Amino acid sequence: MSETNTTKSAYGGQLWLYDVPIAKMFEVTYSDYPEIPNAGGRTWYYRAGKGKIDMGQFRINCQLASDIANTYGLGKPERSAIEYSQGEAGRPISRTRSIPILDITGNKIQRWTNFVQWFRPQSANS
Repeated sequence: MSETNTTKSAYGGQLWLYDVPIAKMFEVTYSDYPEIPNAGGRTWYYRAGKGKIDMGQFRINCQLASDIANTYGLGKPERSAIEYSQGEAGRPISRTRSIPILDITGNKIQRWTNFVQWFRPQSANS
């Protein structure tokens, strides 16, 4: 994300810029679930300000991703560019995929923003 102020409105609505990448993490984890059931989930590194601001490391297990997808429902797919780390095996791999987006609309917006405030990054010692 290139924006440095993640508390600004996203798309002129009630969601903050911070809320949108968190939703994308859940969407991708849920979409990837058939490929990662043995891994149990994904670890995400969220950086804002064109990569200069470390927003934290988030761990999303497959069950939580499934619960969120079932709670909010999924809308039409959106093309999403995702960078997958290869760890020590090499440079990250970038892929653009079509991934259904969470239906965070209407009365679900406040529920989502409350959830995101509760869903905190892991500490360095986690």
